[in-house]
Amino acid sequence: MNAASHDPLSRLPPDHIPEPSAARMGETIATAQQLFARQSMRRPDKERKRPFFGRTWMEAILGAGLASTAAALAFVLAPALISVPTPQSEPPPAEPYRMGMQPNPPGRPLDLDLVAPLELRQFGEVGIGVRNAGERFGIYVVQPSGVEQELVSGPKAAAETISVTDALLVGAEPADILVVRSGFGELQRWEAFVHDGFGFTVSAALSRQIWDAEGREAVLERLGLDPGG
Repeated sequence: MNAASHDPLSRLPPDHIPEPSAARMGETIATAQQLFARQSMRRPDKERKRPFFGRTWMEAILGAGLASTAAALAFVLAPALISVPTPQSEPPPAEPYRMGMQPNPPGRPLDLDLVAPLELRQFGEVGIGVRNAGERFGIYVVQPSGVEQELVSGPKAAAETISVTDALLVGAEPADILVVRSGFGELQRWEAFVHDGFGFTVSAALSRQIWDAEGREAVLERLGLDPGG
């Protein structure tokens, strides 16, 4: 049995393929050549200016890379562009001062005990000292241990010298009273100081009563105290 009789394609009628026309093929080739020549000779009338960064994804990547490079250069060069302040000279060291003493504020005169010696006078058991420094003076009560307490201080003329001529400590109720006579030359007056538990404080009221008394007896009488006590 012939195997070709079982092939279904063998049963199709024979197909006659037409021969290509040489003239038709020549026309097609000529037309293609003319189109290619026209496209290669065509130029745009005006060139379009494109922005530096285009809209394509490749140009976006290139733009991002340039921006990153510029930022890195700015970060590296920034310390060199920053102006360094000129170092200033160090402040002079503070002047030393004695233990327990505070430095004197600018414009304030030094305390009298730093610039003038104490002139001490003893009236019985009462020690009274005075300091004169230029146009200032101070009067102090001095304890037997040497501790000083300022009673009064103030201005004076530079040519004047304040002196203490008398003092008396009176035990009274409710507090002890210290009376001191001081002044310049013959201009002397009494002042009264009352002990408040911590030290003596000037009493303006009592001082007005005794300021021009002639002596201790007159002072005690004006204070209402017994001169013999």
